[in-house]
Amino acid sequence: MNPFYTNLKAMPQQQRVEKIEHIIGFLRQHNAHNEAMAFQLLRDCYPTFPFFSNELKFREYLAITSISEVQNHHIVRQILAQG
Repeated sequence: MNPFYTNLKAMPQQQRVEKIEHIIGFLRQHNAHNEAMAFQLLRDCYPTFPFFSNELKFREYLAITSISEVQNHHIVRQILAQG
């Protein structure tokens, strides 16, 4: 989980959003809808208008917690391992 989050935070926001949307689409294609919803929470952390710093950190924490709950799914495990 840590390499994925570290790589994600290193990206510019637009690229980060595109990567998350790509992951969501891939998971939905493979009928992993609950797992896609966990990544959707992470996607919702980056709207077109910025959040306050503390609110962004809290939302990211909740999203990462949701993703960690589904990390045993084989596709999610592979996504997280690749970073």
